[in-house]
Amino acid sequence: MSNWAIFFLLTTPAVYALDSVSLNVGTIAGTQWKLEGVNIVLTDLQQNPQKLTVTVAKLSLPKPFNDFNLVNIRCSSFTWQNKELLCEQGRAKVRSKHWQSPTTHFSFHVTEQRSSFKLTGLRLAGGTVAVDGEEQGEQWQLYIDAKAVDSELIQQLLPQEHFKLKAGKINIKLNASGSHALVHEFTLTAGLNGLTGQTKDGRFAAETLMLESTLDAKNYNGLWQWQSHIDVNGGALYVEPLYLESAGQHIILDAQGDWDASNNSVKINAAHYKHSNVGEINGNATVQYKDGAIIEKARLSLNSDNLQDVSAIYLKPFFEQTALQNVSLAGRLKADFYINDQSLTEVAASFDNLDVTDAAGRGEIQGGVGRFNWSVDEFFSQSSKFSWQQLKVGGVAAGPAELSFLSRADSIRLLEKAHLPLLGGAIAINHFSWQAKKQQAPEVSFEGNINNVSLEQLSRALNWTPLSGSISGHIPRVEYSNKTLSLGGELIITAFDGDIKVSNLASSGLFTDFIKFHSDIEINNLDLEQLTGRFKFGGITGKLSGYVQQLYMENWHPVSFFAWLGTPENDDSRHRISQKAVQNIANIGGGGAADLLSRSFLRFFETFGYDKLGMGCYLHDGVCQLMGVKATESGGYAIITGGGLPRIDVIGYNPRVDWDVLMERLKRITTTEEVIVK
Repeated sequence: MSNWAIFFLLTTPAVYALDSVSLNVGTIAGTQWKLEGVNIVLTDLQQNPQKLTVTVAKLSLPKPFNDFNLVNIRCSSFTWQNKELLCEQGRAKVRSKHWQSPTTHFSFHVTEQRSSFKLTGLRLAGGTVAVDGEEQGEQWQLYIDAKAVDSELIQQLLPQEHFKLKAGKINIKLNASGSHALVHEFTLTAGLNGLTGQTKDGRFAAETLMLESTLDAKNYNGLWQWQSHIDVNGGALYVEPLYLESAGQHIILDAQGDWDASNNSVKINAAHYKHSNVGEINGNATVQYKDGAIIEKARLSLNSDNLQDVSAIYLKPFFEQTALQNVSLAGRLKADFYINDQSLTEVAASFDNLDVTDAAGRGEIQGGVGRFNWSVDEFFSQSSKFSWQQLKVGGVAAGPAELSFLSRADSIRLLEKAHLPLLGGAIAINHFSWQAKKQQAPEVSFEGNINNVSLEQLSRALNWTPLSGSISGHIPRVEYSNKTLSLGGELIITAFDGDIKVSNLASSGLFTDFIKFHSDIEINNLDLEQLTGRFKFGGITGKLSGYVQQLYMENWHPVSFFAWLGTPENDDSRHRISQKAVQNIANIGGGGAADLLSRSFLRFFETFGYDKLGMGCYLHDGVCQLMGVKATESGGYAIITGGGLPRIDVIGYNPRVDWDVLMERLKRITTTEEVIVK
């Protein structure tokens, strides 16, 4: 039956012979909505005006709002005339898959050209909701205003398996329009007040979060153009692995772009992220999301005058459980990053007042200034520069210096020779290169010089027994390839008025738990007075030469070698040795000099003359086979042969000593403050 046939029936004269008339209409449908179970009752027919009441079992809304329906609708103030239906004072309930409301105010207005409905005072999870809907031809518009909705209560209306809301209030405004089941345009505004909750997997969480957000979108033949604004102004937000706490500051994200659902792509034309007093990022990107999110192209610009907070908030979570977990930064930074097909392709960064600190004590940088340029392009030629006021590696500090280098693809190469002030002297870097290898350790090459580096400052920095003198020498080409470090030539170190030559140096497994080290060492004419002057071992004058051949170490512990240290031939320097040094040497070799000194008149002399001293060791299977300057008739070996007055000989009688026992003896005698002679 048509609407207008019903209208004709209700206006015929026969109707007025009755007190009331009721009519079950059944269904009234528009293009986007449908009224089901419509029943109209006209009462007080003898009165003027008569009273017209309508009841409706169900009102169905168009997609995408068809999950919500109005039921048990009753209009006590209802008119139907001049091709117009009007319900001014109605009551209804809202029903969805997860929720059914108490009765709320409802009204609707239907004409040939236009239909509308309105809900006010709808109670939802402790808050209120107002809904306005309108249809005209094939077009519709919907407005929803939800205020102070309790998140803990609304959780009961939502799926439980993904997230859990515990506290907070939510305000939402939605203004949407479209035709049929299509949404053409919408504006969504949301406000979170003290929201607390988290996802089931714990990867996303909020605590007393204060947030305002707006999303505007328009649909142009399947292409959505959108812009958004998010402002976090209170509480804390966790997005694995980042923990962002507002602490009175604003965290703002503005973005605008296009979304093409037909090819599963999002284009972010412009985005601006700002964390007050920390830093900001600008950029754009194109993202494909069909089989997981893939960044096709992106450009990001970072600007921060507070790298200390950037490091603590944004970098530290990613550094955890890595070699950088104790590293923090401070200073200023500007950087541009370019990404293509999920890969970083170019970086251009400049920094000022850069401080790098490692809480583990491995090193630090103070007062860093420079620019860093890198590109995946193998023909990239833009150089980089980096200078600092102080560079520290472990306990060793280098003074102000500057490096100029080229970084491209998988390589770094020093462009100019560098001069690093170090411990009263300097290190000159003549050549340095680093080349990454696929599925292999990188290749590193280095060559330089050491000039007058203070041994006293070096030993203090490394917490060694203080040494005197300085180190100078040439560092030939050092190369690291296939996980093996090798020395191309001889490393010559000038120290204690003599020199030390290191050759055949090679090491493998440097960055593993099993390091192997090979080398040969030659020692020529070291001044014993300088060498022993800072040790608690005891004083000796004269020269010392020797070698360590076929040295092999595992995890820096000697496994095998053949070594000799002693007085060189044709040494015409003055040979004197202190009583303390005599006894300590005797203790190393297991001789009886200690008894001799304590029981004879020799205990009254502070120093003795000697002709030669020397000791050798062949280490094999953890045992050191000892030898001296010559064999003795008694079956021992002479460690010191006397010369001049007073003179003393030190004889060793134990030719085989466990290596660990020998090291313990050396440790004990070099840490003993004094030797008491009775």
